[in-house]
Amino acid sequence: MLALEFMRNAFIAGGCIALAAGLVGYFVVLRNQVFTADALGHTAFTGSLGGLLVGLNLLAGVFGSCIAVALAIGTLGGRGRGRDVAIGTVFAWVLGLGVLFLSLYTSSRSAASGTLGISVLFGSILGLQPLQVVVSSATGALTSAVLLVVARPLLFLSVDPEVALSRGVPARALTALFLVLVAVTVAESVQAVGALLIFALMVTPAAIAQNLSARPWFGLALSAVIAVVVVWAGLVLSFYMSYPASFLITGLAFALYLASRLRRQVALVLAVFVLSACGLTPQPSNVGSGKVEVVAAENFWGSIASQVGGDRVHVTSIIVNPDTDPHDYDPTPADARLIARAGYVIVNGAGYDAWATKLLAANPVSGRKVLTVSELLGKKEGDNPHFWYSAAYVDQVIGRMASDLGTQDGATRYRSVGLKDYHDTLGAIKTKYAGRKVGATESIFAYVAEATMLDLVTPASYLNAISEGTDPTAADKATVERQIASKEITVFVFNSQNSTPEVQGLVAKARAKRIAVVTITETMSPAGASFQDWQAAQLKGLLNALGG
Repeated sequence: MLALEFMRNAFIAGGCIALAAGLVGYFVVLRNQVFTADALGHTAFTGSLGGLLVGLNLLAGVFGSCIAVALAIGTLGGRGRGRDVAIGTVFAWVLGLGVLFLSLYTSSRSAASGTLGISVLFGSILGLQPLQVVVSSATGALTSAVLLVVARPLLFLSVDPEVALSRGVPARALTALFLVLVAVTVAESVQAVGALLIFALMVTPAAIAQNLSARPWFGLALSAVIAVVVVWAGLVLSFYMSYPASFLITGLAFALYLASRLRRQVALVLAVFVLSACGLTPQPSNVGSGKVEVVAAENFWGSIASQVGGDRVHVTSIIVNPDTDPHDYDPTPADARLIARAGYVIVNGAGYDAWATKLLAANPVSGRKVLTVSELLGKKEGDNPHFWYSAAYVDQVIGRMASDLGTQDGATRYRSVGLKDYHDTLGAIKTKYAGRKVGATESIFAYVAEATMLDLVTPASYLNAISEGTDPTAADKATVERQIASKEITVFVFNSQNSTPEVQGLVAKARAKRIAVVTITETMSPAGASFQDWQAAQLKGLLNALGG
């Protein structure tokens, strides 16, 4: 486990983050400022996106926004219900602002840009980059040191504020400093467990410690220890059980909280049971098989690689379930191990599978070859990332795979035999129906329309909005509905894997107007199909809908 760099990074950064969260969180609970910590988590979400919109680094946006808003909380004044109402009102607006920022950020980029919001909301501790590890570790250590320096007067102020004021404790300055420490801790914790799960590190360990001991200094130390143990144990369990680390960290924290409210004997039994699970699911390895270990982020590229490479390669695809959305996939330690041990890795790029790019960067391996399809094609984030729907792009990818793997014969055979039906169907559509007006719901169909010379009249901004999961403009919606109502299009194509109420409504209207409806999928369906069989079946459905 520790031989893998991404796991070492996770243990180092996660331990420093947890240490700070456990110490600061103890005072958050003691001072009844749990809601403030939660609200700052929302601020981290908004600040990260706002910072990126103006060209700042994500970390700068998170830390800057959290610190600024924490200081602003001090100006709200008051205690109890009045303070909570004021904070709740402000942060409801802040969260709404975050939704706006996410929409603005994704509207100018590819659909996969929305994964940034998922990363901030739920964390990505296994994909921490070197800069993030350094910043998180240094910030966690510094925060812990500062808190320990002011712990005695802060404890005095938290337990008996009136007496503390009479003894000359600088309450205003100390409170402001504490809020800054909370903000910094929230900002760094977001990278581990995300904005929505911040309670796992900042609140739950402190609550457990206060359930177990009424002695403040012992409770403070216990809170820090519990936070570190929860993070490290969650990482260990995640490595062996292949479940998301954030889930296991929060799940362990919650289990320990329940145990702390019961008898200590129950807590001991629970701890033994959880730790015994570490060796339940060992992962198989194909290292040493004599074949090139190829890992593809998505199974459509994996299918192509296995046929181009033939018996010289062993191909494993990470995303194989047709119901899995590659945009916001949460990789497991097993996925990271596959990439770390692979001799050849294929990722789509252009932001489509940013999680795979992060795993590659988090664990560099000497001699490993990486094919990033977007780089091969000269594409960047913001371009249509569904390259496997373009026959010309697929051909370029096949050529690069053959060159990298030394399997030119396999590539020639695959082009002439494996892809024959696929190319024949594309040619038939182009020959018979070039110029025919068609509509679609998502940008994945744009490359097919280009290859077959069909006239895709749906506004590009509408296609991108549905692909990105954002709301299309009223003007675009009116245009699409008019095209259906006036039967301007003869075929309407929709992605059945993203059948939202908006899309379902359009499909129903198209069918009511007797417009042929064609179903496509973004990823291979069924999962066991080959790339060419999947694509040829969809193209034949389109050909039949156009008139055969």
